[in-house]
Amino acid sequence: MKLSGRDICAWMAAVTVALTFGVGPVRADGAEVTVHVAGLESTEGDIIVALFDEAGWKGKERIVAARIAADAADLTLKLAAPAPGKYGIKAFHDLDKNGEMNKTFGIPTEPYAFSNDAKASGGPPDFSAAAFDVTADGAEQTIQLR
Repeated sequence: MKLSGRDICAWMAAVTVALTFGVGPVRADGAEVTVHVAGLESTEGDIIVALFDEAGWKGKERIVAARIAADAADLTLKLAAPAPGKYGIKAFHDLDKNGEMNKTFGIPTEPYAFSNDAKASGGPPDFSAAAFDVTADGAEQTIQLR
């Protein structure tokens, strides 16, 4: 089968979206994590939420991520965990839609939060503070951005 230039471009676009936002197929033994983002002070920009396992928590090795328009004070989105286990969530309000957490002198200037309402002190909290169990039936977390 010979692919046209348009077919190749469409495939490359799909791969780019999958790599950028962590979207991809979920294994049959995966579990759904429902994330409620509460108390947004602004409906500008987007909310970015990422799911991490312990190995990826300190870096940027997320399992999956989602971006949703901040068009209401309270939002709900779903993330697909690859399997039951312990996970943590990092979230922030991307006010200017640049895809990055804005910082001044290393201090975040956009609202952010972690699962379990874990507190940051000089960086993200330890994984143990943010970790929650995802069972085969899934899990729910409420995130209050600060």
